[in-house]
Amino acid sequence: MRILDSDHCVALLRGRLNLTGRVPATEELATTTVSVGELVHGAHKSARVAQNLSSLEVLLATLRLLPYDAEAARCFGYLKAELERRGLIIGELDLQVSAIALSYQVPLVTHNTRHFDRIPGLLLEDWLL
Repeated sequence: MRILDSDHCVALLRGRLNLTGRVPATEELATTTVSVGELVHGAHKSARVAQNLSSLEVLLATLRLLPYDAEAARCFGYLKAELERRGLIIGELDLQVSAIALSYQVPLVTHNTRHFDRIPGLLLEDWLL
């Protein structure tokens, strides 16, 4: 399993990312409930709200949705404290997404690797290169 960050979900929605050859047919793709919130927010800010929300629902039906649960919350708390000790600041939504990926021990697929690579132990892939 791999977790798609919101930027890769947007790329799929806009037809800018082809998954053919990227992942075996047997591998599950997921996104997080945190990313769903980011995507819904973006759709509501767009000029075509209804169309974008509809397209988003079609995409989400193909992905496993991973929740921000108690285990991820504990991981988030640890990560935030650890990064603060090092003087690093990362947005809380990105930390929540990272905590979910770490709690499932799966890679996060994101184009924002320079941002996320400060998170210890997080496996990253970028399919938009």
